[in-house]
Amino acid sequence: MISEDLAIGDPTRAHTVLRCVQEIITNAVRHAAATNLWIELSRTSNGIAIRAHDDGRGAKELRPGHGLTGMRERLEQVGGKLEIETEPSKGFRLNAWLPLSGGLA
Repeated sequence: MISEDLAIGDPTRAHTVLRCVQEIITNAVRHAAATNLWIELSRTSNGIAIRAHDDGRGAKELRPGHGLTGMRERLEQVGGKLEIETEPSKGFRLNAWLPLSGGLA
C-alpha cells in the first residue's frame, strides 16, 4: 500500500526507497518461503516510512547478508534507520524510515 500523499522529489531518496522495496521483495521470495508479503509506504510528519512483514519461516537469529547490509547503509547515507524483527515461524518484520531532506553523507 502506498499512501496518496507520498511524493518523493529528491532522486536520491526516491532511489533509496526503490532499492529498499526491491530488497524486501527479493528476501521474501528467495529466503523467507513466505506466502504473503505486506509493504506499506507512507509519509510521516518528517519523513518516509517503509513497513513490511511477511508470513515466512522467520529465523532464530538475524544474520544480515549483503542485501540487508546494503539497505541499512543506503538508509544511513540519507539520515535514515532500519529495524528488523524476526522469530522462527513468525516471519520477518521490517521498519525503515528516512527523512524528507537533509542527512546526505
